[in-house]
Parts: sequence; structure tokens; C-alpha cells
Amino acid sequence: MSKFTKKAIVDTFFSILNEKPLSKITVTEIIERCEINRNTFYYYFEDIYALVDYMLSTDIQIFIEGIDLSNTLSDECELVLTFFKKNKTALKHLCNSSNRYQIELYLFKALEKTLLDFTKEHFKDYEISEEDILFTARYHAYAQVGFIVDWLESENDDNLENLFGRISRLSEDNISDHLKKMIEIYP
Repeated sequence: MSKFTKKAIVDTFFSILNEKPLSKITVTEIIERCEINRNTFYYYFEDIYALVDYMLSTDIQIFIEGIDLSNTLSDECELVLTFFKKNKTALKHLCNSSNRYQIELYLFKALEKTLLDFTKEHFKDYEISEEDILFTARYHAYAQVGFIVDWLESENDDNLENLFGRISRLSEDNISDHLKKMIEIYP
């Protein structure tokens, strides 16, 4: 029962977040929609910000597990694309709140994992240091977070698929080129 209640609180909160900014959401609104009492909410979460933190950390874990099942960077970007299209309003509300850092960190962790897995898989037969692989993955993850935050702040939904396609192709090419140069420089 407790897992169900906690999930109901998170799902209700996310539903409301798709309707209005984080600053306009109250615990009262969440508990009324969930049909639970205030004590039940506070049993699971200290406040709405703790709920946001839990929601993002849970979602990132689910996302990372999905990434582990995909084969290419394009497949992994497709997972991100689907999630973003479905939840742009909620993500935009988080991005425009005092929790902006949390959403950027959430995006970075997901993209870093994606890019790290891609890089390790495609260069597993080469002698490249873990430090260089991690640096390359992080570099591209930071760039992608910047593009995504710009998209979240815009009103143009039409270019999301194009944006993700360009990002994944550019990242694949740049990662390959960068690591091949590393191999040439440090044989």
C-alpha cells in the first residue's frame, strides 16, 4: 500500500505540474487530488521540493535502465525525445522555477550515462583512458543540456525531433573524431 500511495502522490504532482508552474502548486492541492490526508503526504515527503527531488531521482533511474536496453545513441536519444514531447510543460515549469539546477542536473545525469555508454561501447577495442572517455562524454552532455534548456524555454515544439537528430549525429561524429585523435596523439 505504501508504494502505491507514494506513487500516487508523485503521479498527481506530475499531473499538476503539467498544468501549472511549480510555484503555484500547493500540498493542499496535491492531497485533495490524491484523496489522502496531509499527514500521509508528510510521511513520504518533507515538502514539495523533496517531492521534486524524489521524482527526478526516480525518473532518472528508470531512464537509465531504459538506456541500458538500447543499442545506439540514436535509440537512446529517441527515449529522451519521447519523454520530452510527453512532458515538456512539466519540465518547462521545473526549468523556470527555483529547481532549475535540479532539472539541469537530472538532464545531465541521463545524457552523461547515454554518452558514456556509447563511447565505451564504440571504443572498447582501443586503449583510451577512462579519464578521456569520461571527459568526452561529459563535454557532449553539457552541450546537449544547453540545447535542451534552450528548447524548453522556447515555444517551438516542431523542431524537437530535428534538434535531437542533429544532436545525436553531431555527438556521434564528434566523439568518434575526438577519440580517434586521442588515439593518434597518445598511441
